[in-house]
This record gives sequence, structure tokens and C-alpha cells, in this order.
Amino acid sequence: MEMVKADPLVAHLNELCDLYSSIFPEAMVGVAIYDDSYRLRNSAGLIMFPAVVPLSRHPVEDTPVMGECSGRALAMVRMATGAEQGAIYFAVCAAEPISEEVLVRLCKMGSGFVARTLDLLEQASVSQQLFREQKAIMDNMSDGLLVLDRFGVLRYLNAPGGRMLGVDPKKNIGREFREVIDFEPFITPIFATKKGYVDRELQIRSSRLNLHILDTAVPIIDEEGTVVSIVNTFHEIARAKRLSNRMAGDLARYHFTDIIGRSSKLTQAVAIAKRAANSDANVLLYGESGTGKEVFAQSIHNESKRAGSSFVAVNCAALPRDLIESELFGYSPGSFTGADKAGRLGRFELAAGGTIFLDEISEMPLDVQAKLLRVLQERQVTRIGGATSIALDVRVIAAANRDLTEMVAKKAFREDLFYRLNVLRIDLPSLRERPDDIELLIDQCVQRTCTLLHRSLIELGPAVIHTLRHYSWPGNVRQLQNVIERLVNMTDGDHVAEMPHGWLTDERPDMSVPLASDASESILTLAESERRTIIGALRAFDNNVTRTASALGITRPTLYKKLKQYNTDV
Repeated sequence: MEMVKADPLVAHLNELCDLYSSIFPEAMVGVAIYDDSYRLRNSAGLIMFPAVVPLSRHPVEDTPVMGECSGRALAMVRMATGAEQGAIYFAVCAAEPISEEVLVRLCKMGSGFVARTLDLLEQASVSQQLFREQKAIMDNMSDGLLVLDRFGVLRYLNAPGGRMLGVDPKKNIGREFREVIDFEPFITPIFATKKGYVDRELQIRSSRLNLHILDTAVPIIDEEGTVVSIVNTFHEIARAKRLSNRMAGDLARYHFTDIIGRSSKLTQAVAIAKRAANSDANVLLYGESGTGKEVFAQSIHNESKRAGSSFVAVNCAALPRDLIESELFGYSPGSFTGADKAGRLGRFELAAGGTIFLDEISEMPLDVQAKLLRVLQERQVTRIGGATSIALDVRVIAAANRDLTEMVAKKAFREDLFYRLNVLRIDLPSLRERPDDIELLIDQCVQRTCTLLHRSLIELGPAVIHTLRHYSWPGNVRQLQNVIERLVNMTDGDHVAEMPHGWLTDERPDMSVPLASDASESILTLAESERRTIIGALRAFDNNVTRTASALGITRPTLYKKLKQYNTDV
């Protein structure tokens, strides 16, 4: 057992010696504490102890050692308590003539009292340490924690809870909770129902607060069945969403430094994007497929004041028409057949405090466009099947590879939504418009791919560079990256002299499929001709749906419908 700190220990032992002497006035008692060199460190009581005690003369045992003190009989015992470092001795000196037997008995009794006192002191010390550790944990946990007693008095509130509720714990613990907050306490009914809950979603609105929290309340019930207190933990849903997005990898990883190129059109686009990062206005990115619209969107987000919050990307063309509304805006429990019983957060809620990137916004159905417009105007969202509007703080960046002004003229895109989105417009140049950047991009792609494959850098010969520089790149930077990755993966040595034959296709290759030459074969139907044309286009573009749809002059959703219609897999 470790020795308790000397000052509190001596104070307790002096009180014990006084008590013992009052019970047995025929004896004087004392306690001595020696260090590990057996030199006297502290003492209590009335006995004068020697400055040094030899260990060999006083082994740890129950039987006291007899001696003298100022000519009077003395019984002294070395106690096991504290023996690992130094020693503690208890001694009884006869104040009046008493027998040795009585003196020994008094010594044994006294040493027992001292041992129990030291044990209690150490237990108290351990309890105090545990209390300090538990309080440190509660004060530094990320969730809010409060304890309310049966009288409605706030018994405990940690710092995160105080921050969320706008309450100073130091000033308000011990006060009635209703006097501290300006909203109706949401846990007080539990004192009557005796039933708590786990992860209940709550919206708290008051003159000072607008909180959207996930709340858990646990009643503490005594032996008589009475709720004596309620332990309440809660955290902001926005924080849970950020964690969810982080776990799902839904974070922006690109920065402006990742945008490679020196052409005037690209540097102009980057300059406008950096200006957009200093604003919270909506942004509309225009550019062909593969020009890096999401890279720009993430860079704007990471340069903005929202950089530490969520970046949620939504491809409007990839979402099925019947699911796009629930994906964007979420739904309440039991809203429709097959819905999750717990409901579901929409992408806008997941992006709370951050940025939502709506890619291929031109493919969004008109009815969903109307609901999106309302969300942007009202800055709040209502889940499908829900009755409560949830306030939003979200920055919107949209992207399109089709001319929205033309779509507005054809009534294919809402004019009011277009103006709501088109506050800051950024036009991204195609790779054809910046040929001088191609070699920079090639070098960057080669270096990155070789690093990922843990191989030495490969060198592209002049003929390869010439071919790559003069290709039209219908798939833009994305296609260039694909070609370079294939080259690195398919090259055994460290040098590529020529471009492999057939790797680069024309923008509009011959996608026709020969008709039957045999006159006995029936003429193809229009549907069969369309099916063969689509298959030929897919082959020409290596099953790339975006490029195939662009070459055929149709949208990606239309192409997917055709593939499903003709029972064709990509």
C-alpha cells in the first residue's frame, strides 16, 4: 500500500492519538512515519521517536517489541501498512505503572486502529481520483450531458452541453432547469412515465436556439420505483452527419493546386472560382464531360469558409426518377411502401453547414426542379411524408454539360431555377481549347500513376507526345487520364516509342452495323436498327455511357432506358 501524503495523514493520526489517549488515560500513544532509509519523516502523538530505526530490530509482525521511553515501559510495533517504501510504527508508552501484558494489548489494539484508518484514507484517496477521472471524461466528451433531479433542479451539465444549450454550467448548476432555459424541458415527462428513450430526433426552437439534436434520456429509479433523476445525453445531428460523411468518404479532397494548366481560359476559370470561394452565392459550372467540374466544385468548397464541413456530391442523371426526390430531400418513417422504418436523411440535410454539388443538373425532372427551387428560396427542407420544415445552411454548386439557356427556351428547364443557380457562372474549357496544357497533364498523370503502381517513371517518346497533343480528346481530361493509365499499366519497360494502334478513336467513329446482305433476309425494323446503332456506338467508345450518349445526341438517362428496352448490358 502506498503511503498517503504526509500532511493530511499526520493530521488524521494526531486526532486518532488524542482519541486513543482519552479512552486509555494510563497510556501515551504515538505514530512514526519513516522513509525508505528508515529516517524519521513525520510523527504524531506524544512519544519521542528515534531519528533512525534499524530494520533488522523491528521486523513486520503482530507481536510488539518492548523497550523504554524516558524511563517508562514502551511497546512498539512495525506495521505492514506502507512497508513497501519506508515504515510506519505504532507505540504505546505507559503513563502510569501498568503490566507489560496490558501494554502489549493496548499496542495491538492501537496498531489495528491505525491500520484501518490508513486503509480508509487510501480508499478515500482512490475514490477522489476516480471522481476526478470520471468528471474529466464527462467534461471532455463530445456529447452534451445533463442530470436533472426529481425537483427539476439541474444537478450536472458538462461543457459541450452548456455550449449547445447556451448555458454556463458553473453559474447554473443547482438552479431549477426551467429558470435556466427558454424552452419547455423535453425530458420532464419521464418523471411520470418512468420510460426513457434512445436516439430520439428533436427540434428545439426558442428565442435563442435553433437546435436539431439526437437525444437519449435514461431514468434513474430507486428501490421504491420512484424516478429520482434523469441522465440525458444529446448531440447535434449536423455533427453526426459530418461524421457519417467522413466515414463514407464524402469529403472534398481536391484543391486549386490540383488544377493543372497555364492556358488563358483555364486561368480565367480558376480566378473566377477563387472569387466564388470568398462568396456564399450559388455557382453554376459549365463544361463538357471530363473537364473537371467536380474538381472545381471541391476546390471552391475547400477554399471557402465551409472547408471543414461536408461536401456532398449528387449526380442528378444517375438517380432513378422515382427516387431522386427522396434522395435529395429525405423521407419520414413509413412515408411509402419499402421505406426505411426509421426514415432517412436527404442529401441536403447531409450537407448541413457545407456544400452540395448537383452534377448534371440539366437531367433533373421538372417536378423535382420545382421542389429544389422552393428549398433554395426558403432555405429549409421538408422530408417526404414529414410535416416539419428543417432549416438549412447549405451552399449550392451546380454543374451542366448542356446549354441551360437553350433548355429554358424549350421549356425543358425552369427559368426561375436557372436564375437562382446562375449567380456565379464559370465556363470550363475543353482540352481541345488548351492544347498547350496537354504535356503538363501528361507529365502529371504519368508521375501519379507510376507512384500508385510503385514503379519507376516511364518516358513517352516524341511520336507519342505528338499523337497525344494533336488528338481531339472528346472525353477531355478524364479520357487523357484513362489513356495514360493504360499506357503505364501495359508498358513493360521504361520507354514508350509509339502510341499503340487503335487506342485513340475518332470523335464520331463509324458506328454502323452492316445490314443483312442476303436478299432472303427480312429488312431490319426501325427498333432493330436503333438497337444495332447503340451497340455499335458502345463498342466504339469502350462501353463509356457518357461518350456514347453524347455521340448519339441523347442524354444518359435516355440511353439507359434504351439499353433496358433492348435488354442490353453495358
